Amino acid sequence: MSVILIDRMTTVVLNNGIVRVDCVASGPNGEERPSGTLLIPANQMGPLLQMLMSATQQLDKQLRQAVSAKPAVDATPATPERARSVKSEKN
Repeated sequence: MSVILIDRMTTVVLNNGIVRVDCVASGPNGEERPSGTLLIPANQMGPLLQMLMSATQQLDKQLRQAVSAKPAVDATPATPERARSVKSEKN
């Protein structure tokens, strides 16, 4: 099985019952290069898109939960006075 990185899709074509999706990835110098072609039976596009949408929604939910569970960061600018204040609060 081949693994391809997809940074962007360029062309999507339906031909003879097969959906062909040309994909590109960014190389180390930032230049885009072809990374592969997805070949998907047309009758599987609906279920595939539903699975991708469901996975995206689940990932979004997990990300939101992770962000909301993260403790708030003190936005007070770092200054020598602030550093002394924080040090004295700890002691």
